[in-house]
Amino acid sequence: MARALQRARTIKKENNIDTLLFGEILELGEARITYDTLSPLDLAQPVAAIVEDLGEDLLQIACDNGDIVDVGWYPAWNEAGRLRVVTVRGQDWEAPIFSAQPATSPQALLACLRAALARSGER
Repeated sequence: MARALQRARTIKKENNIDTLLFGEILELGEARITYDTLSPLDLAQPVAAIVEDLGEDLLQIACDNGDIVDVGWYPAWNEAGRLRVVTVRGQDWEAPIFSAQPATSPQALLACLRAALARSGER
């Protein structure tokens, strides 16, 4: 019985996906990145240097339970804008189950993405 449990854990772990984002590993579990214009950006630069690349659609992750983790810049292409990370359940974009506006730094964004993915795993 213990051997079967260990094998099941190994198989589950092998199915999990990790991705490298801003030089750090982001554990996606069984989620998949479906859209990404965020990872090529250098968030260490001043916003003014990358503002032309900061649109509403920067990163989208589809979770295995149907939830969507979405990252965008609001208002788009505006130096006064902010990053926004949301987790949406059941396509209800008006009432996300997670919403945050992290600082424009790789570390803050990664922490927020980890929290958004964790929230998706809660039922």
